[in-house]
Amino acid sequence: MRTFPRTLWLRGPLTLLALASVIMVLRAPDERTPWWGISGNLLDVNVYRWGGHAILNSIPLYEGLLIGDDPGRYYAPMPFTYPPFSGLVFTPLTQVTPGLMEAGWTALTLGLLYLAIRMCFRALGYRSDRVTAQVAICLALIALSLEPVRTTLWLGQINILLLVLVLADHLAWRSGRRWAGIGSGLAAGIKLTPAFFWAHWVLTGRWRMAVASGLAFLGTVAIGFLLIPSDAATYWSGTLFDSQRIAQDATVANQSLRGTIARLAGVEMAPTWVWLIGAVIVAAVGLGVAAWAHRAGHQLLGLTLAGMTMTMVSPFTWGHHWVWLVPLLVLTVHYALAARRWYVWLLPPLLWAAAASWVQSFPDTNFPDDRWVAMGLFMLGGDIPPVVFSTITNVYPILWVVTVALTTLMLRRGPAFTARLADHGTADDSSPRAESHRGG
Repeated sequence: MRTFPRTLWLRGPLTLLALASVIMVLRAPDERTPWWGISGNLLDVNVYRWGGHAILNSIPLYEGLLIGDDPGRYYAPMPFTYPPFSGLVFTPLTQVTPGLMEAGWTALTLGLLYLAIRMCFRALGYRSDRVTAQVAICLALIALSLEPVRTTLWLGQINILLLVLVLADHLAWRSGRRWAGIGSGLAAGIKLTPAFFWAHWVLTGRWRMAVASGLAFLGTVAIGFLLIPSDAATYWSGTLFDSQRIAQDATVANQSLRGTIARLAGVEMAPTWVWLIGAVIVAAVGLGVAAWAHRAGHQLLGLTLAGMTMTMVSPFTWGHHWVWLVPLLVLTVHYALAARRWYVWLLPPLLWAAAASWVQSFPDTNFPDDRWVAMGLFMLGGDIPPVVFSTITNVYPILWVVTVALTTLMLRRGPAFTARLADHGTADDSSPRAESHRGG
């Protein structure tokens, strides 16, 4: 089992960085800033509540925009874009007051963020002790200032829960649990994109896991048709394919391959055939390198790369969907510790800088002056040179390219170089005997 250094040279700086991150999240922008403070929005969890409310009151989920009947902050009507099963999952949110729901959802997200980092450390073979818990708390607090995490909290999104469900599948497989795969199947039933992991399970030889995941997903579809058949028929027969219900491809908030194509081409909607060809290439490269990393003993890296590839090929990927940057942050810290090379310590701060929720002045027509808001680099405005602007508006796809490239370079160095960096005790996990032991 791996252990973290018990001296304060690691935990001391991490504690200071964690404190700075919390201050940044709470005070930049100021928590009291209307809409833009960390607790000043929470729109998405309210839309989840509206979906549950619609189901309980026999209101169509997908025919028009939804609005709640609760007093309080004003929200514009919004579409419900998730599968029918998710609406059923969200019905309990209607049984408490909006304030209690928002507080509970925020607390749940924070707890899941810490859990996700502990799960990553477990996957890497670190001992579950007091020092590991302290490092995990620090990294969770540092991760709060990453744009995907900060925006997930700000909007009340479900991304961290989906991340934990997939990580749970990975750990269950490593432990030989026969239920491995159900977590990603349920995640796909709530939000379709985790179905992408089926390809990763298959390419890494985990067939039983892929079957279990697919069956769990089909179960969520069946539940939808059983309990809300009209909504299920509407969704699966057409709503599923209407990406324009969200926004135009070219909006800078769309940090996917399709968004990158549209922005580089200077069009609002990327040509479907161009995107499909590009998506096939990106999926093949990303999944191929992820499988290579898995078989070389870097299983968490392979899973993380598969998650990042999922966000790349999705038709529309908001910045907050890139929560797979959290395991990537854990991996960069792990590699810096294991490699024992000073320059590897550049990876964590560079990743944070690229993915941080930077504070900037942003014009808002609802206010008489500019608002200081927290957004990712891709939303940065002002007088910026075109080359720099093209780079930052596609910062997450560029992070995917860099991760694929660095992973390839590392794996090409061979097992002698990567052995001490690999997940603890996983060098032979890709063997048929190991797969048979896990029921894969």
